[in-house]
Amino acid sequence: MKNSARHLLQCYRTWSHLRQYAGLFSLSDALLQIQRVVFPARLNDLLASKGFKRILRITDKLKSDQPVQIHCKPLHLDFLWNGVLDNNLFFMVEQECSDLNPHCYTTLPIQINGMRHVIDVGACEGLFAFRMAKLIDQVKIHCFEPSPIMADLIHEGARLNGVSDSVLVKSDALLDQKGFVKFMASESPDAGRVIPCSHDDLGAIKSNSLDNYCDEIGLKLSSSDLIKIDAEGSDFDVLKGARHVIETCRPQIAVTTYHQDDHAESIFRWLNELDLGYTFRLKGFSFWTSKPRPVLLQASTLK
Repeated sequence: MKNSARHLLQCYRTWSHLRQYAGLFSLSDALLQIQRVVFPARLNDLLASKGFKRILRITDKLKSDQPVQIHCKPLHLDFLWNGVLDNNLFFMVEQECSDLNPHCYTTLPIQINGMRHVIDVGACEGLFAFRMAKLIDQVKIHCFEPSPIMADLIHEGARLNGVSDSVLVKSDALLDQKGFVKFMASESPDAGRVIPCSHDDLGAIKSNSLDNYCDEIGLKLSSSDLIKIDAEGSDFDVLKGARHVIETCRPQIAVTTYHQDDHAESIFRWLNELDLGYTFRLKGFSFWTSKPRPVLLQASTLK
């Protein structure tokens, strides 16, 4: 059973500690949807059930062992889902529909004007990619999704939404270097992770770094472009593998920080010590983890 008082105390201690970094984690950003940290799980589930009915509609009848097509009403977009149709799906989708959700990648300081390339690491069902493709003219979304099943569903979802020309899907895992990893599936498609393995292991898939990827295809990002990362605990490794791109191009960054206890501070300090002129913003606390952690770090050099 959730101990609300203990979770609130954890939030306060974390926020107080991070206040040493001026301007990083405002009180208003720390309090974004804080009620979900406090509410008992049953109440969050009840509210999510109502939210599911409000913003989602199943448009294709569910068949055994086949993905279901779901329509997101606020975005007028469809996506394909092969996981459990429970209320947690509402929380995953809401982050693309509401600026008040701390998991929303595109709030300030992130700016979409002038964005031509988006690196989407951990693309999952593709809803973020589809939203960006509809929102920005002539943008190219580079989706990295190591789950072969979800990568195929992103392809099909892009077709359903008429954005296939804007969405490039790579089934490689993006980390800090080239190599091989094994994808460890979870009950929910948004919670799979990768672990290192040998090239001859059953189910081995290629891993790459963003620095290598950009070099291989001749891609030069700009300060208006975006690197979005939700890599289920490998987030810091992805950034380390993009160091050259970050130092030379200074792209905008939105990276999840709730998978590991130290990620919020460690990732911020690593980026800040590069001294590239970034403005930072840390948002929210996770309510779905064993203990609350800051949700998302954003960084931009745009004024």
